[in-house]
Amino acid sequence: MVKLDYDVIKVLFRTNNLLKIGELSNRMEVPHSTLGSCIGRLKAHGLVKYEPYYEVKLTSEGKELAKEILRHKHLIEMLLYREIHLSREKAHEESEKLNLIFSCETINKICEKYGHPKECPCGETILNSRFCFCEQSSY
Repeated sequence: MVKLDYDVIKVLFRTNNLLKIGELSNRMEVPHSTLGSCIGRLKAHGLVKYEPYYEVKLTSEGKELAKEILRHKHLIEMLLYREIHLSREKAHEESEKLNLIFSCETINKICEKYGHPKECPCGETILNSRFCFCEQSSY
């Protein structure tokens, strides 16, 4: 998978809506044809349900991956804010760029270091996923 695939998963999860490829294209400012290829890859991996001319919907696997992607982003944001003393805004911005680089093992160590935080510096909830080996609370 490529970065765009992960970005699409995040957008679908965050909007909590069923979006057609054209709506995704407008929202993400990515060509329709590029998103069509992306959705094809995600469907092949079992992460979305999609039929031409209908909305794209995350599968349960897609939702779990979205939770983990966002969990990585929020915990990296916490690390950048607390250890490097970036502003909340800058930590939020930079964490978007770094969230695919860190392994789940490293993310779990960051989570443990900060006592399994429930909220990141920008105020968003840090979601648990089945990949979280820390506190398991309800999703």
